[in-house]
Amino acid sequence: MQSHPAGEHVLKKAYPQVPAGEEVQALFNAAIGEMDRFAMLVIGVDGLAWPMGDPPERPDGESPLLQLARILNNMAASEDMRWGWIREALFACLCRDMDESAAVGLAGAVQQQFKNNTEHTLSVGVAVYPFWPFDKNAVLANAHKALDHASFFGPNTITAFDAVSLNISADKLYQYGDIDGAIEEFKKALMVDSRNVNVHNSLGVCYGVQKKFNLAIKAFETAISLDPGDVMATYNLGLAYLKQGNRDKALDLFLAAHRLDGTHPDIACHVGLCYQDKGEVERALSYLEPAARTAPNRATILRVLGDCYVHLDRLPEAVKAYEKAVKANPKDAKSLSALGQLYGRLGENLEVAIVLARESTVLDPENGLFLKRLAELYLKGGQPKEALKVVQEAEALGENCNEIRAAAREQDGAQAPDATDQRPVLRSGDGSP
Repeated sequence: MQSHPAGEHVLKKAYPQVPAGEEVQALFNAAIGEMDRFAMLVIGVDGLAWPMGDPPERPDGESPLLQLARILNNMAASEDMRWGWIREALFACLCRDMDESAAVGLAGAVQQQFKNNTEHTLSVGVAVYPFWPFDKNAVLANAHKALDHASFFGPNTITAFDAVSLNISADKLYQYGDIDGAIEEFKKALMVDSRNVNVHNSLGVCYGVQKKFNLAIKAFETAISLDPGDVMATYNLGLAYLKQGNRDKALDLFLAAHRLDGTHPDIACHVGLCYQDKGEVERALSYLEPAARTAPNRATILRVLGDCYVHLDRLPEAVKAYEKAVKANPKDAKSLSALGQLYGRLGENLEVAIVLARESTVLDPENGLFLKRLAELYLKGGQPKEALKVVQEAEALGENCNEIRAAAREQDGAQAPDATDQRPVLRSGDGSP
């Protein structure tokens, strides 16, 4: 038996002939077969949704859903219009021979009547056919996307489907982890509006996630050609070149992005990282320190700042930076390992240092450097057997631990009882005086 959305009894009793749930798409698809032009409206009651059961009734016995159903049914009698109930507080209307302007006008009339008769408001997404490159059966889905787009403007909003609607839809797919789906949606958005800078930039981000850096670079360069002042496209282009190993090109782009927006902490951080890699640590700090003040809870910035302080032997400042990084992100393995190593170097909090270093190896067990640092701390803490175990793991990952191994064996030998020191033991009854 086909299930219908919540509130079925209320609406079905009043309008048994109206399609509901999955019927809406099927019946609308059948109806549009002979139509050369039509509009679709998806209408949502702002702030209302009933996951199960009937919607709440007003004192006079008529719920907001029934109010809206009555308005749509009355309009359908005078307009060449069909309507259906999709789910919860969501309705759809199919209007023959109607363009976008007329559809927006109809949506406004529905909004006004509903507002006059209830304490609630409506938002409406509008989509039309023809609308290249979409076929007829996509129009209802497009109206849904337009309604999602409307939600960005608050309640009582009407939004017509466009490239921005597709951009929002693609962003949702990206957030759900469907990168391929997001790419296809961004491509459709560019068919609708090939000059949309944000779409080109977002498409480049998707390609970057897929490690298709040549495609990502092309997308970002297109965005910049359309708007040379776009900060994020410039920054993202730098990231793409950085991922390809072209650090000089990446630095030029990060600096260009920083000139466009000198307050963005991530941009400043990457400028600092590039200078750090070039050995220009003081110059790196000139970008990293302001970035850390702007974003005091950004673990990556704080960690890189700590690395620079260590390079300059400014260890107390490095400790503070790493401590803040770990507080901001307790699962930042790099900061945990670096802080543990630094505590060991300073001869402070050795037990805590071991705990931090050990946690870093749990978070990133394939990092040989983290294991090597842990072995050094075990050795410093007088635990040579533990150090030897960890050394074996670190060496398996390519780390050279010869010195630690030798020191651990020497320490282990010094701790063992001397087998040559066998003094006689007196026992009762053995004839000893």
